[in-house]
Amino acid sequence: MEGSQEVEALAAELARAVELTMNPSISQNDRLEAYTACERFKESSPLCAQAGLYLARSSQSDIVCHFGLQLMEHTVKYRWLNISHQEKIFIKDSAMKLLHTGMGASPEQSHIRDALSRVIVEMIKREWPQQWPTLLSELSEACSRGEVQTELVLLVFLRLIEDVALLQTLESSHRRKDIYQALTSHMSEIFDFFLRLIDLHVNTFRQLSASDNPNANAHKRVVQVVLLTLTGFVEWVSVQHIMAGEGRLLQILCILLILPEFQIPASDCLLQIVNRKGQIKERKPLLILFSEEAMGYIYQAAEGATSNSTDEQHYTFLKKLTEVLGGLGSQLCALWGKDDGPIVRPANFSTYLEALLRFTSHPSLTLTKLANNVWLTLLKHDHISKDPMFMSYIPKLVECLGPKIVRVVYPSARPIKGSNDATTYASMDYDSEEEFSIFFHRCRSDILDSYRHITLIAPSVTYGYVERWLTILLRKSINENYKTNENIFDPVYMEWDALSQALESILSRILMVNERPPVANGLALLELCLTFETSDPLILSTLLSCISALFVFLSMSSCQITAGNCVAMTGVTLLPRVLEKIFAALVFNDPGQIREARTRAVKGVRRHAASLMVKIGHKYPLLLLPVFDQINTTVRRLALEPDQLSKLELITLQESLLLISNHFCDYERQTKFICELMSHGLGQWNTISQAFKSAFEFMSYIGLDKPPMAANINDLHAQQRNQILFCVNTVLAIIKRCAWPDDPDRASRGGFVVGFTESGNPICRNPGTPHVIPLLPHILSLVRILNELWTPQALATLPEEFRLAHSMLEIDKTSLLGSALPVILDPLDPNVRKNHTPLDRMQQFLSLVHDACYHLMGTAGPSLGRHLYELPGLEQALINSVFSNLEHIPDYRLRPIIRVFLRPFIYSCPTAFYNTVLLPVFAHIAPFMLNRLSNRWQYISALYESGKLDDDSNDTQEVLEDMLNRNLTREYLDVLKVALVGGTIISTDTVSSSMEHDDSSMDAPQANLTRAAQSAIASDVISDLGNKLLRYEHCSTPLVLTVLSAISWNDSTASMKATLLTGPIVRFLATEQVLNTQIAGHIMNVILQGLQLHGQHDANQGTLLTLGVQMYEILRPKFPLIIEVMQQIPNVNMADLQKFDEKIATGSTKGNKIDKAKKDLFKKITSQLIGRSISELFRKEVKIANLPLLIVPKSEQQALVDTTNDVGLVKLFDRK
Repeated sequence: MEGSQEVEALAAELARAVELTMNPSISQNDRLEAYTACERFKESSPLCAQAGLYLARSSQSDIVCHFGLQLMEHTVKYRWLNISHQEKIFIKDSAMKLLHTGMGASPEQSHIRDALSRVIVEMIKREWPQQWPTLLSELSEACSRGEVQTELVLLVFLRLIEDVALLQTLESSHRRKDIYQALTSHMSEIFDFFLRLIDLHVNTFRQLSASDNPNANAHKRVVQVVLLTLTGFVEWVSVQHIMAGEGRLLQILCILLILPEFQIPASDCLLQIVNRKGQIKERKPLLILFSEEAMGYIYQAAEGATSNSTDEQHYTFLKKLTEVLGGLGSQLCALWGKDDGPIVRPANFSTYLEALLRFTSHPSLTLTKLANNVWLTLLKHDHISKDPMFMSYIPKLVECLGPKIVRVVYPSARPIKGSNDATTYASMDYDSEEEFSIFFHRCRSDILDSYRHITLIAPSVTYGYVERWLTILLRKSINENYKTNENIFDPVYMEWDALSQALESILSRILMVNERPPVANGLALLELCLTFETSDPLILSTLLSCISALFVFLSMSSCQITAGNCVAMTGVTLLPRVLEKIFAALVFNDPGQIREARTRAVKGVRRHAASLMVKIGHKYPLLLLPVFDQINTTVRRLALEPDQLSKLELITLQESLLLISNHFCDYERQTKFICELMSHGLGQWNTISQAFKSAFEFMSYIGLDKPPMAANINDLHAQQRNQILFCVNTVLAIIKRCAWPDDPDRASRGGFVVGFTESGNPICRNPGTPHVIPLLPHILSLVRILNELWTPQALATLPEEFRLAHSMLEIDKTSLLGSALPVILDPLDPNVRKNHTPLDRMQQFLSLVHDACYHLMGTAGPSLGRHLYELPGLEQALINSVFSNLEHIPDYRLRPIIRVFLRPFIYSCPTAFYNTVLLPVFAHIAPFMLNRLSNRWQYISALYESGKLDDDSNDTQEVLEDMLNRNLTREYLDVLKVALVGGTIISTDTVSSSMEHDDSSMDAPQANLTRAAQSAIASDVISDLGNKLLRYEHCSTPLVLTVLSAISWNDSTASMKATLLTGPIVRFLATEQVLNTQIAGHIMNVILQGLQLHGQHDANQGTLLTLGVQMYEILRPKFPLIIEVMQQIPNVNMADLQKFDEKIATGSTKGNKIDKAKKDLFKKITSQLIGRSISELFRKEVKIANLPLLIVPKSEQQALVDTTNDVGLVKLFDRK
């Protein structure tokens, strides 16, 4: 058949066409034409297999030969059901002949061998075992012909189990089960076959290699392919096959770890074994790897980690071996201490830890990170972490990890071959400085996490280490008086930075343990830090971090104050010196430096000192309370000194004072202090509020209505902009930091309680309320002006230089689009920072003041409580300010209004003010948001349909608008959830958390919906506020229509959120009997539209199907016409629909449980409608016919070791 002249002629033409497709010297059109001709032949010619065989057998190039095998595979894969039995026999016999002749014998022809194996596998998937019982004997006979044939047989096994067991890509589940059973029934013989191959070919390879025989490589390839095939098997077969022969397979793999030629494939196979999941009894046998022999080989292989070799292949093996140790550690953690596992440590545990320690100390940070993750797993285990032998390795581990915290600088050029340091391995593992920088910070974070866990079990070890390190570094720095020249890559600074982070990590856990280091030692170390003086801002900043960490000892000493306790007295005397050190850093300047000339490093250390005051004010307020007046006096003195503190530094210090004042537990004293704090700001508010009368006066006040002033000129407008920011941030600090005591008794004694709610809960007053409420009209006026800036009249007055002043900040764009933020390797380098233009400064100001205002308004509700909501006319004031001119502002300005202000404002509103405050607000905002979102989605959909939004337009304005619209929609639905069914200020619902990894994508990958989320559809009930909103005629309709519309908007995350809200809403409306036929039909219609648009996502599909069944159950009895909506589904099966309708009519849902039969039937009815992912839309369908049922004998089978039957594999080693 294959020798016909027609086939020969066709094959010749195909060969020429294939060569043309790979010829770079001809035109693209000619290559495309040749490629199209090849594809056309493959899809339509009845001589596809014959021509393919002719090309595969010919002496043509490898490209042509490979294409011939592809033609044969295509015929088997897509035409097997349509070709004659004679042709099937022809293809099968031809492929097996190619296998027997050892096709693709050259080492470079691995793709040819792989292609041939795939042809055979496709036939096996369709015929074995029922209609090809001689397969195993044929493969056995092929193995006896040589190494190439053996390799081909192994590839057949590998590709088969990939399709059947690993990837499970076999299209027919029935055939997959047949083949799986056939493989399982012969698994013992198959594994024995693999092990005998390894024995034979490893020995032959070593013998031939000793005499430099070139045939050794063929045997090496066989062993490597055996190991590759075994790797595919060990992941899923029964553990009894892995452990057969007293763990013979594991023994062989461990031996191969020390043979360079087989190290990598052997470690790959071992990695799959030690990473197996399953029941305890199935994993327990793996502890055989802790035997003296096995662990000895593993340790011997690990000793290579100490060699100076930077050979990439050997380095790859070391990484894999570290992962093997990690898998073995995970198995040990799963077994140690369990009823079915070992109660005591396994044998040779110390050898395992020693091997792990070698990788931890390796110069490569990648190996260190992998090993550290194993240590971290062991440290978290209750039993292992307390084991004496494990504890004995803790000091060594601490010493190993310490130097790894010090930053490694990525080499600017490839290091000289043979060097064996961290930079060499960094250049081997990472392609750029940015990529390595991201990795290093993750690695350091993991190591510091290990230090935190070590501190919980051996605090004296970790503290002793950092105590010695800090003492040595302080003495060294004092003697040398070193300066870094403000270079963060300076070795001295990098060591200080590492030390400060280690100290912070360790001391953050010191109060959680009983065995604490002596307080006197800690105070001595703190005094040593206070004594050290440096004029370098970078080192000073890290010194502040060390002082911050050591502050815990002051807190510990304060708890020991007794008569004659010298340690406690030392702590008392040190506190003023600590504050003096912090304030000295707060006013740090280089000699002769004026405020305008301060470098970034100087600004950084000053801000660090101010932030440190906030930190200790938050963590240790009671310690600072006795010296509050001293701190306050110092802050006031510094505030009066000209050009001493920046506005930001002053506000930060005021925040620390406010945090301490919260522990006065005296309302009058605290509110008096706040009054003093605000005294200067009140006059400024009166000044700046004059600019809040109109948008034009505001623009004139900040300099937005005229071209920017020339450089080096005193800019009054810049000062006024800073004044506005200072005033707003001062009020924000008071609202954010002031609070009444948590203890009800202290709140009552301190005068904070002013009444009680209807339910008897105390009503507390915030000490900042009397000072913030009078400023609220000014703040609302500013908010109104910020919205007015977007009106056409205001935009028309912008000068050309400020046309882009309202634009979105570049960092916000980058974040929204999901692009990686550029890694600034040295933020202190003036060359990497551009000088800000007047436009940049104006843009920054408008963004900052807008965000600050809405953070202020959003925090006001939770902080001020009912004293805010009871203000007369609050709802109208908000409508006239916050919600004014919303039709003009863009999405990126609307998002903070919804997310930052509206959500916490609704959540914090007391029940008594629902009617007076929230209902009018929703009556205003709900219709607007429905109209806004509907129009935006219509616009975005039009862009998609026109092709303006696709994968090639990632940087366009349209893509940005699309992402803004998606996020705005999701955030508004979160607000509706809080309002209608309740929730939290911070979203913690199942839906958002399952999608947070890709929250901005159009079709975010959906995790399988949890049972809790599924039941939420049925169990969520409308809250008291939701009850009022859905009964209120001015907002009910737009709220319901927004939720229903979101189901079919083109965003899977928003659709999911809306789906979860729809159930409780419709149940409430049905109970209230306000639904009509039109609304009922619309509800079912949007559910079907949601399935059509988002059905390709499992999570969306599951919730929509559940919702569909529930809605049909609720609506069908009262609105029989909704069955007409279901009848509009394309190609709907009327019999199934009728059956479903009858099930709904006769059955009833018990509680919140969904009847699976109803859901499955609903899925079947809507299957023609459910959307498919793009990856499936153009996929060519593969059809595999089921074969006769494979009968498995039920009688007890004789043990394989006792049987004498020939199953076809005994001939594998017969040499002819």
